Amino acid sequence: IVKSAISAELRDFVTQYALFDEMQNFSPEQMQGRHQVPDAHSVYADPAMESMLLHIQPIIEQATGLKVFPTYSYYRVYRPGDDLEPHFDRPACEISATMCFNYNYDASKYTWPIYMDGVKAVLEPGDMVIYRGCDLTHWRDEFEETSDNSWHVQGFFHFVDANGSNVKHALDGRSFIGQPKTLQNRSLPNKPYIIPV
Repeated sequence: IVKSAISAELRDFVTQYALFDEMQNFSPEQMQGRHQVPDAHSVYADPAMESMLLHIQPIIEQATGLKVFPTYSYYRVYRPGDDLEPHFDRPACEISATMCFNYNYDASKYTWPIYMDGVKAVLEPGDMVIYRGCDLTHWRDEFEETSDNSWHVQGFFHFVDANGSNVKHALDGRSFIGQPKTLQNRSLPNKPYIIPV
């Protein structure tokens, strides 16, 4: 667990962004052909999250001692009744991080941990846990907090070991970071500019 992996200002900015995006562009997983959390607003390769993917890469490398290549980002807004079934991740998620951006419930009365091989990880806003998603079964029990307007915003950032057997999954089959799957076969007028880290 990396405590306060990002600043409070960045954490709060991304949280508000995600909640506005849920309101304006609600995209539940079931509409995308994904079914881990069917009714939750979830987004693959969102521009803000792809930026976060690059932003936290040095933190991942420092914490793991590995040189990593980014694969993709994802985020989800959980609401009461949502859960995450026990699962393993695909090879593009060899080295993963999940970050709690923020939540709207009283943490002194209720916590909503993620479990990895039965070990409970409770994340405070801005914390992230780094794990091997392909090797550890991970899940969340049902989000049971039912106070008015409860929510929990979580980001998922995936990498592969640059010197490992999953390196072919770098970029998750895309041409570059920031490219959504829907634009994979469409040429763009300009190559994206990525600020060097």
